[in-house]
Parts: sequence; C-alpha cells; structure tokens
Amino acid sequence: MRGAAPVLLATALAACGAGDVPQRRVETDAELQRQDEQAYERSPDVELPELRERLLAMGIAAKDIRSSKEENEVDIFVLDLPHATFARLDKKALAKLELDSRYRFQLSDPSQSKELAGFSVAEDAVRRKERYLQELAANGEMDIFPRYRPGTSMTAYARSLEHYCGYRPGEALNVVDGRWLEYRNSMVDNAVERQRANEPGMAAFKCIVRVVYATDLQSQFVGNRGRQGATES
Repeated sequence: MRGAAPVLLATALAACGAGDVPQRRVETDAELQRQDEQAYERSPDVELPELRERLLAMGIAAKDIRSSKEENEVDIFVLDLPHATFARLDKKALAKLELDSRYRFQLSDPSQSKELAGFSVAEDAVRRKERYLQELAANGEMDIFPRYRPGTSMTAYARSLEHYCGYRPGEALNVVDGRWLEYRNSMVDNAVERQRANEPGMAAFKCIVRVVYATDLQSQFVGNRGRQGATES
C-alpha cells in the first residue's frame, strides 16, 4: 500500500494540469515593476478638495471631517462619525472612495474602521481580479494555468500551481487540514534569492498571486475559515 499514495497524488496532479502544462512566459522583474507602476498610474486619485465634497455628498457632516496628517506627514482627513451616521452610510461606496482616494481618510472609531476594512478588502479583491485576468490574458495564459475544481485534492492543486509557477513542491503554499491554503514565507525568500542570482525573482511570486485573485481562490485561505461563501473542497 505504500506505493498507492504517490500514484494517487500523481493522478490528481495530472487532473489539475501539472503533468503537461505548457510553458508560461516568465516576465522580468523590470516588466513586473512597470506593470505595478502602470496599474498605480491608472488607478483613481481623489485628492483632498474633491474628497471632502464626495464625503459631504455621501451624507457626512462637515463638522465630522477634520484635517490631520499621517506619520509620514501626508495630509489626510479623519472622520469622527456618530454611530447613527455610520450605520446609514453606504459602506460599499465608502470603501470604494477609500481606495479611490488612496487611503486619504481614516475613521477614528476602531469598530467602524474594522467594519469598513471588510468592504475595502472585498472591493480591492474585485479590482485585483480584473487586473490579473487582463495580465493573464495578455500573457496568453487563460487556457493553461491550473484552476481549482471543487472535489479536487487541495494538496494536489497546490502542488500543481507551484509547479506551473516555477516553485518546488511545498515551497510556496501550505495546505492546512487538507482544504485550506496559506502562503509560506519561503515565497518571498525564494524571490530574493533569485534576484541575487540575477534571475527573474518576482515572476513566480506574481504568478501565484495572479491565479489566487483571478480565480477567487483567496476564499480558500486559512483566514477565511468559518466564513460563509468559502468554496467547499
């Protein structure tokens, strides 16, 4: 029976596409940096005068908006919102404005800040998905990168994704309780080592991140255990 496990794993990897996956185009660190710069340049940039007007338009009183500075001396607004005001605000719209303003405002109430963070994370995931799908399409990867299918072994899928992106088995992803994923610190260490060897350092790291966001795989990470909507394995 000892030989059964490797056979089963090999079969699952083949089902995930790890066996004969076509070679993806490996981008240079300079290309990836430029992509990040272009994405930042294309992103909304709502500055303070317009930001104040948009906050007022959302129903926030002028007296509840005060000027402040971040630790790096960047001018921002702090919102001292009464609970009744925060309760009736459109949280999705406020989260979008938070991203569009590049975090030029903060909520003074920690509980409000925590609640808004959930909406901001969700909106950021939507934006990342759109971006990374475009990048995968531009690289000709839409039909070749491994996609997780419900019922597939999560361990087999993790090994398949690592193989596709250029990692050794278990180098980038941990599988927890057979169904949840988490990034390994070695992902970053690997990127740094490759850069020091004058090899593309960020390509494998970015490959994993693209697939995670492009396919909504972040719902399968350990931080989402117990949350409704997580994909069943």
